[in-house]
Amino acid sequence: MLTNVRIGRKTRGFTLVELLVVIAIIGILVALLLPAVQAAREAARRMSCSNNLKQIGIALHNYHDTYKTFPPDAIWWGGNRKTGLSRTTNNAGVSGGQRNYTWIALILPFMEQQPLHDRIDFKVPGLRQNIGNNTELQSVVLPAFLCPSDPTYGDKPQAGDSTSPQGFGYTSYAGNAGWDRHRRWLNDQRRAGVFTLIDPVSLRDIKDGTSNTIAVGEVTVSGYCNSWTNTASSCYSSPSGRWGGGVGTIRSGRGRVTRSLLVASASWNSSHAWVLQAGMGPMLDATGAAGQIWRPQWRSPYIAAPVYYDHYPMNNNWPGAGSTHPGGAMFTLADASVRFIPETISTGNHSNLGRGGNVWVAAHTVLGASSQNSEAQVVWP
Repeated sequence: MLTNVRIGRKTRGFTLVELLVVIAIIGILVALLLPAVQAAREAARRMSCSNNLKQIGIALHNYHDTYKTFPPDAIWWGGNRKTGLSRTTNNAGVSGGQRNYTWIALILPFMEQQPLHDRIDFKVPGLRQNIGNNTELQSVVLPAFLCPSDPTYGDKPQAGDSTSPQGFGYTSYAGNAGWDRHRRWLNDQRRAGVFTLIDPVSLRDIKDGTSNTIAVGEVTVSGYCNSWTNTASSCYSSPSGRWGGGVGTIRSGRGRVTRSLLVASASWNSSHAWVLQAGMGPMLDATGAAGQIWRPQWRSPYIAAPVYYDHYPMNNNWPGAGSTHPGGAMFTLADASVRFIPETISTGNHSNLGRGGNVWVAAHTVLGASSQNSEAQVVWP
């Protein structure tokens, strides 16, 4: 008779060596997959940024269809969008007269922000203007003007000061103001970039063609910060370094600057001015506390609006274009198309950008390269 005999088997677990091998394999797989995941996330953020810029380009063209020009970079309160910051509408001598409105405020109806636009009283200064629900105009934040790749995306705007306790809304996108090495005489503000102080630009003024001229570009919203008031967690490093610093150097300066979204600040004390158009924000004192003066750093008289200069190569310093996208930044051209431009684009000698045939300058002037003593033609990389 056959009988079933249960033969017991001795079971054993993983040895320590085997367990370490498994963990090492998992670690290698994660290390291989993580860059791909990060790249996919950045691709999605870059696509969202591109969509933002496309909508801005469409809005600018709808604005142009309505007013026959692109908007000026800013207007005085009570001023005229057709004359921008002309002296005939200069309210700077009036108390609060330097608190004005950016070009972004002017295109709000074309960005599906008609209700917000209707709550703004353009006849009075914008700073501290209550637009309802206990909200001040300068503190408004609009996601359509923020790049998801920027580390400050979603943060509360710059800490306020005694002038604006609610802080300031910022933007990741700025208009092309041309080349900043010109002497910025009041009556010579026209025909440099797409966004000018007076005499706004129309499509027929763009001599090189709208597909060869930059209208709006990315800017890093934090601008720069100084080492005694901010850390890398609140002010990130320059992707490509900056003048006077190596790659990855934290951008430094006298204070931290952000580009204001809706409320500009501007004044001048004579019939002409050297104008700084790069950014604005509450100045910080040596202790890190917010200062009492809300204006661009170190230069006055001034006009501050979300515009940038092509004198500064991409990702070089806060008055220029820049982004945290690897290798370059997104731009809206004057024909409303969107293009990623690598930071390797020809810029010539950045200490004398108006000469030497560089593409960067040629793409920023509505008059064409010859107006900047350059023979460069715009051939996109």
